[in-house]
Formats: sequence, C-alpha cells, structure tokens
Amino acid sequence: MSKNNNILHALVFMQNWGDENVLINFLKGNAHVISIFHVMGRYSYIVDSNFDDKTQLSDWINQIKALKLSAGIPAVTSIQTQKVIEVFKQKADFDLKDYRDLSDHFHFFMLIDNPHHDDKLIELLRKMSIVHSVLHTQGANSFIVEVITESYDSYKKLLGKTKTLKSIQHIETLEVISVKKYRSQVIDKGGKLSYPQTDIRELYTL
Repeated sequence: MSKNNNILHALVFMQNWGDENVLINFLKGNAHVISIFHVMGRYSYIVDSNFDDKTQLSDWINQIKALKLSAGIPAVTSIQTQKVIEVFKQKADFDLKDYRDLSDHFHFFMLIDNPHHDDKLIELLRKMSIVHSVLHTQGANSFIVEVITESYDSYKKLLGKTKTLKSIQHIETLEVISVKKYRSQVIDKGGKLSYPQTDIRELYTL
C-alpha cells in the first residue's frame, strides 16, 4: 500500500554517544517520532518518523544535531535518513505491549540493497510468516524488512532464500535490543502503557 502522499515518511538511522537519555527523552516526546527501535550494529537507533515537508525534516535534523551531553559533546555522532516510498507488508493490531510479550523472540531488521527486479523479493517476503514489515525505501537501502521469530534457524532459512535472488547486492542485519516507543505508545514513569489520543494510522510505516 502507498502511504499518504501529503506526508513525508522517513526512517532515520542514528548513532549516539555516551548517555542515551538526552536523545531518548527528546525522541519520546517529539510529535514527529512515531516509533523508536534500539538496535545492535553500526547504528544505535532506527526511528520511524513523519513530516509535512523537507523543510520540516531539515529543521528536525538540526534539532537532533544540536543535542548535547553534559560534557558539551554531541549526543548523536551520525544520522542518516531514508524516505519510505511504499509499504508492502505491515503489522495490524500490534502495540508496544505485544513487543514486550515477544521479548524472548529474535527480532531483526534486514537492510536490503536490491537495485532492480523487486517483484521476486517482495513475493518471497510477503509469504514468509516471520516477516512482519516490508518497506520500500529511497536511500542507502532498497528495502527495510522487520523479522520476528522464535527460532533463529527460521531466520537463517529466510536469509538463505533471500540470498538466492541474483538481484540482491547486499544484506545487513540489525538486531533489536528494545523498543522505546511504538506507534506513539510509550511506557510512562509508573510502568503503564500510554496510548496516543488520536488516530495515527496514516502516520506510521512500521
């Protein structure tokens, strides 16, 4: 499905330094930020975000770059954005509590570089039950794929099937450590799940 053409959807990849609280407190309370995934790999966080236009995105990035730790050094050492072009698979009726309930599962994001012949890859990913999200993106990667599975072997099988497609040039896997915010839901200071007060179905991609 195509996303609302009036909204600029972006996945933002960030690498932070030192204490994460400065960055996370900003992101959790920011209206542009829909979801925050803490990951292992060459990035620290994947952020699902949306903006009215490129100017608003640029201003937001400048705010991120201006965040400083107590020592005066930048809280974020690198930031990369990828525009979401189309959503081919998306979770329904899923919230932050579901992620918490699945904390014993393996949770990955696959970053796939597939410059051409997308149809076979999309067909494969759509029919795999362990694949929960498939986003077509513009930027460093062609597709961002979310995988949740009880068995690491099932992920290895998916990886093996994906690598048989000759159109794929590169696959990078980022393992999710935790989900800090999801579809504007956060865990409040009392440990309770806080839901957004408005319908945000047009605002998220993951």
